[in-house]
Amino acid sequence: MSVSILYDTPACLVAVKPFGILSEDDGSPDSTACMPGLLRAAGIPAVYPVHRLDRTTEGLMLWAKTREAAAILSAEVQSGAFSKVYRALITASPDLPASGELRDLLYFDRRRDKAFVVSGERRGAKEAILRYSLDDPFDWRGHAITPARVELLTGRTHQIRVQFAARKSPLAGDGKYGSRLNYKGPALFCEELAFDWAGERIRITLPRTE
Repeated sequence: MSVSILYDTPACLVAVKPFGILSEDDGSPDSTACMPGLLRAAGIPAVYPVHRLDRTTEGLMLWAKTREAAAILSAEVQSGAFSKVYRALITASPDLPASGELRDLLYFDRRRDKAFVVSGERRGAKEAILRYSLDDPFDWRGHAITPARVELLTGRTHQIRVQFAARKSPLAGDGKYGSRLNYKGPALFCEELAFDWAGERIRITLPRTE
């Protein structure tokens, strides 16, 4: 499997993570089941993670190529200067507004590998915030599917999946959070990254193929 690189400098790069591929290194120098392995196969010997995507999430990832760049970009992630925009396909509830901001307290249960919306303060619970807007729905195998543009303001595990599911609007194919549609996995794609580098605001957008 080859990897598509959309932005490349001596300090950092943006590549497209395919579905089913790990964000982290799996420890094998020849592995093509993880992004670092795919990048090594593409001739890039070392990369340092700045953020991550779930195995079942496709789309853009930013990587540092030096330790110095990793420290700078990781600080951007923590400060909020680094932004990610996702495209999700959801089975939207009629009660879900066409746009808005979702705020919840999320608790991630590592044993069950699942996040939950909780109603009050709880040890380990963290605030989750996103903004979204819905496009016109379309028919997919007899089901109404609604594209959603989602901007993450926090980065919690399974955040987009659980916040929409809590409003009876699960992502298509996301059986863990209530979807009954047969898709290869949660229909979630990181389609835009923006970050500051070398005095410029860099914005990379994933070309749509649909």
